[in-house]
Amino acid sequence: MDNQKTGALIRERRKQKRLTQQQLAQRLHVTDRAVSKWERGLCAPDIATLEPLARELDVTILELIAGGRAPAAPQPDAVDSAVKQTIRYSEQEMRRRGKALIKRFLLAVLGVCLAAVLVLPTLNGLLFGNGFAWRCIPAWLCARNAAQALENYDEDGIERYIARADGLYDTLTELREQGVVIRDARADFGRTRLDDMFLFTEMELTVWQDELTYLFTCQGTWRDGKVEWMEIYAPSEGYDGPGWIPRLSGALATYDPG
Repeated sequence: MDNQKTGALIRERRKQKRLTQQQLAQRLHVTDRAVSKWERGLCAPDIATLEPLARELDVTILELIAGGRAPAAPQPDAVDSAVKQTIRYSEQEMRRRGKALIKRFLLAVLGVCLAAVLVLPTLNGLLFGNGFAWRCIPAWLCARNAAQALENYDEDGIERYIARADGLYDTLTELREQGVVIRDARADFGRTRLDDMFLFTEMELTVWQDELTYLFTCQGTWRDGKVEWMEIYAPSEGYDGPGWIPRLSGALATYDPG
């Protein structure tokens, strides 16, 4: 397709139809700027627009692509040439759309990454603590790894991510033999905050025994690359629960104020 010839044909037929660029654009559901670009040869109509455009201008699609009026009985060579132009135009349009789609996708991914790296830590610091919260990210990662270690009964992970965890793994092993199983453990980033130069983390444990579930909430701090649980909110508060609950709570409370 020759954009200059096609544009000249569009302009000629539009004027013969006594249509303004805006009127033609409204009928085709495009902008008048798009029509202006077509007529100036800056770009070609979208392939999906060719049929309604040809109908509005009272020309054939082949005439639009060729950029001129076709004879009443076109020669086979002319038809063959027009078909080849249509195929090339379709291929070019598909490549253009594919590149535009890839570009938009990459920009969207880049935007999400920038938001995750820059915006979220800043908002977390402003909403949940004092100042900029870059340090919240490693604190949350450590708390998340500690939660996964507890859920998986990973002795090395417990010692690596939880401070003063001596005896914690042994307690979990003994309780597991009694049918007390940690089914789920998680540490949410939104509950990690910077406050008075201390990094506070929070973890939730769902413990299962005899088809009953018990929810523990562990709140503590992060320092020297490990988490320390200061407050353990156990489900036994306010009623007489199973005897293993205070034992597990005591094993999880690893904070040392000294």
